[in-house]
Amino acid sequence: MADPEDDDAALAWAGDEKPVAPKAAPVIEPAETRVELVEATAPKQQMPAALLVTYGILAGGYLIFTLGWVTSVLRYNDRYATSTEPLNAFMFGLGEILAVASPVLWFTAALVLTRGRKPVVRLLVLLVGLVAVLPWPFVLGVWQ
Repeated sequence: MADPEDDDAALAWAGDEKPVAPKAAPVIEPAETRVELVEATAPKQQMPAALLVTYGILAGGYLIFTLGWVTSVLRYNDRYATSTEPLNAFMFGLGEILAVASPVLWFTAALVLTRGRKPVVRLLVLLVGLVAVLPWPFVLGVWQ
């Protein structure tokens, strides 16, 4: 029968040293300290495919709304002069930034704040958001 160290020698390079680990003292546990692990939470269920597709469609809607707000802001800035007062100009610019970011903020907040709730609640919040962050200037064509 072949020596097992000869088999290991085929897998080593010349000059490699075989590491020698010090032997540790055996750990002896008394019978009283054995603890049975109990799973505290149930395993998570996988999200249904239809729900995942619905979230994707709603995310696409929110992305289109963001583009609508960007278009509305750019149209307004091209046609109308802004105020020369610094505070008015700052507040108007902040309002434009928040208008453009509102669809993304609503979508993110809806996903984070409805975590752990029923999917119907999350879908309802996302659908309410589609009405709340609708780019009305773009839809109504106010600045054309």
